[in-house]
Amino acid sequence: MLRKKKEPKAKKSIAEALMRDMQGSGGEKLAMYEKLRERGAFDGVDRRELLKLENMLRTFAAAEKGRG
Repeated sequence: MLRKKKEPKAKKSIAEALMRDMQGSGGEKLAMYEKLRERGAFDGVDRRELLKLENMLRTFAAAEKGRG
């Protein structure tokens, strides 16, 4: 019997994980991200990905502030 080869799972970005798994508003997520960054939680992560995430969080926080 032939077996299917397992396909590697796509690596999820930090932005996807943070936005999906963390609860709270954009401002709360931004504050949590900044605390984690200060503590060195993202030391091995690509800087470009972190800049992208930070910009995304700042945009969401600003959008929520404008609505409220």
